[in-house]
Amino acid sequence: MLRLILLFTLLLMPLSAGAECFDVSKSQPSELSGVLSVRIFAGPPGYEDVSKGDAPETGYVLKLPAPICLTGDDDFADPSTRFDEVHLVARDSTATAMEALDGKAVHVRLSDQMPAHTGHHRRPLVAWVDEISASGAVQDNEGPAAATVRAFYLALGAGDGKTASAHVVEEKRRKGPFSASELDRFYGALKEPLELVGIEPAGTDRFRVRYRYASRTGRCDGRSIVRTAERQGRIFVQAIKAESGC
Repeated sequence: MLRLILLFTLLLMPLSAGAECFDVSKSQPSELSGVLSVRIFAGPPGYEDVSKGDAPETGYVLKLPAPICLTGDDDFADPSTRFDEVHLVARDSTATAMEALDGKAVHVRLSDQMPAHTGHHRRPLVAWVDEISASGAVQDNEGPAAATVRAFYLALGAGDGKTASAHVVEEKRRKGPFSASELDRFYGALKEPLELVGIEPAGTDRFRVRYRYASRTGRCDGRSIVRTAERQGRIFVQAIKAESGC
C-alpha cells in the first residue's frame, strides 16, 4: 500500500518541481546569468533545416546554470516545461557588447519578456537585453575597497569562513553572522556554492554585489549593498544589506 501511495505521489508531482518559475505577466525574469553564445537557426520558409533551403538566421542563446519554467500566459507558458536556454534579442544599445561577449559568462537585465509563440522564437522564453556585463569580471581600475569585497565573496564561494571573516571589521567577526564559524556553517553546507556574479560601485565606500547559490531550501539570485570601512590603513567589510532577501 505504501508503495502505491508513493507511486501515486510521484505521478502527481509537477515536472517543474525544483525549477524556478517566472511570471511573464509580471515582466519576469528581470535578470539572468549564464553563458552567451551566437547560434545559427533555420528561418523561412520551413524553420527546420538550413541545409534543406531554409534561410539562416543568427540569434543569441543564454545557457542557464539551472532549468527554469514560465507562468503568466495561459496560451504559451507551460509551467510543467523546464528549460535551460533562453533566446535573447539585442537592443541597439547592447548589440556591440553582446557580440563582444559571445562565449562568455554574462549577467543580463531584461525587458519585453515573452513565451515563444512564432517560428522566430527559438527557445521557450524570448527577452530583449537592456544591459549586459561579464559575470564577475574584475575591472582594470578596481581599487582596494572593491578588491576586499571581491576577496570576501570569493572566500564565501570556497566555503572558507575563516578567510572570509578576516575581511570583516574586527568588532563584527568575533561572534554573530560574520564570525568564521557561522560563515563556515552556512556557506560550507550549500548545495551549490556561492558564485560571485558582479561588483559595481554604489556610492562612497559602498558596492552593489550580485551573487547566486543554492541551499537546501532553494535557490538565491542575490543582490546586496556592501559597505566598507578603513581600519589602520586596511579596508574591511563593515556591513551588508541584502536587497533581494537572500
